[in-house]
Amino acid sequence: MKKYKILLIDDDVDLVEQNRLYLEQNNCDVVFAYNGADGLTVARDQHPDLIVLDVMMEEVGEGFEVARELRSNPETTATPILMLSSVNNEHGFNLTIGPDQAWNPVDAFIDKPFSPQELLKKIMEMLTQDDA
Repeated sequence: MKKYKILLIDDDVDLVEQNRLYLEQNNCDVVFAYNGADGLTVARDQHPDLIVLDVMMEEVGEGFEVARELRSNPETTATPILMLSSVNNEHGFNLTIGPDQAWNPVDAFIDKPFSPQELLKKIMEMLTQDDA
């Protein structure tokens, strides 16, 4: 079984650590960053197979900006992005904020809270969809 490299970009240190441990126990290499700027650097340096990206970090909507930057960089333009957000659950909204190519160019979206098992399942679906 191929070992995938996953980049977690989220300002929630506990969430990153919980998901890192679970993913590593399930045959993934995990790299991480706690803000968008560091996430962009890690993405360029580490060439992950998939990026898990939070929407709201140091700035509201920071994840959207990071997603657009990742898509505009030839090194990361084809890397799948799974976006996470707690906007709907924390604020009572019922937003559908992606994916779309102009505003939010990600491949999939998942609402917080989620379990590490749900995250792994979604990651594997995204990474193996072409293998089916």
